[in-house]
Amino acid sequence: MSIRRTAAALVAGFLLTAVFALPAAAKSAPVTKMTFKLDSHQVTAGEDVTSAVLVQTRSGNQWVAFSGAVLTITVDGLEVGTTTSAVDGLAPVSYTTVEAGEHVMKVVFAGDATHKKAQRAQGFEVSGTVPVPVATVPEAPVLSATAGAALVSLLWTPPADGGSPITGYNVYRGDTTLTEVLLVSALTATTYDDTTALTGSTYFYVVTAVNAVGESVWSNEVSATAL
Repeated sequence: MSIRRTAAALVAGFLLTAVFALPAAAKSAPVTKMTFKLDSHQVTAGEDVTSAVLVQTRSGNQWVAFSGAVLTITVDGLEVGTTTSAVDGLAPVSYTTVEAGEHVMKVVFAGDATHKKAQRAQGFEVSGTVPVPVATVPEAPVLSATAGAALVSLLWTPPADGGSPITGYNVYRGDTTLTEVLLVSALTATTYDDTTALTGSTYFYVVTAVNAVGESVWSNEVSATAL
C-alpha cells in the first residue's frame, strides 16, 4: 500500500470515527422554540423597549412551556441583561433606550444538557435624544430650635438637592420675625449652636441650603429664648 493510500485510509477512518462518536444526547435533545415580538418597534430615546418572550420545548408531539430558561438579551451585539422564563414559559424583556437610530435586539437561550440552543431577533428604531435633567437650587430645609444656657441649638433636615449636590448651609438670625440677616455661612453640618445668644433674649432663625446653582428659599422660621 502506498503512503498516499495509507494516509487517505487514516483520514477516512478518523472521519468515520468522529461521526459515530457524537453523543446520543446531542442528537436527541428536545428542540427549543421561542416566540419574540417587541411591543413597539418605534420608541423615543429614554423610553423602554418591551416584550414578553414565550419559550417552549418539544414533548412528544406537543409544544409545552419551558420554565426556568435563562435568556440573554443583547442590543447591537452587546449584552444588556438577562431574563428567566416563568412556569408558563413567558419571560419579560425590558431595555431603556439611549441612542437614536436603528438597532437590533436579540434574545438567546444558550442551550443546556437537555435543551437545544435557540435565539430570535427583532429590530427597533429610536428617535430623539434622552432629555438632560436641568439642576435647580435645593429645596428649603426643615428647621427646629432648642433653647439652652446662653445658646440656641438649631437642627435641620437636609432637603432635596435639586439635582446638584448641596455644598453648604447658611443660618440667618433676627430679633423680630422676618427680619433675619446672615449669621453664619457655608456650614457643612446640619446642626448649629448659636453661642452668641444672650440669656433672656428671643431670636428668630431661618436656614437655607446652597448648591452649585445657588441658594434655596428660606426654611420655616423658628424662634427660641436663650436660658
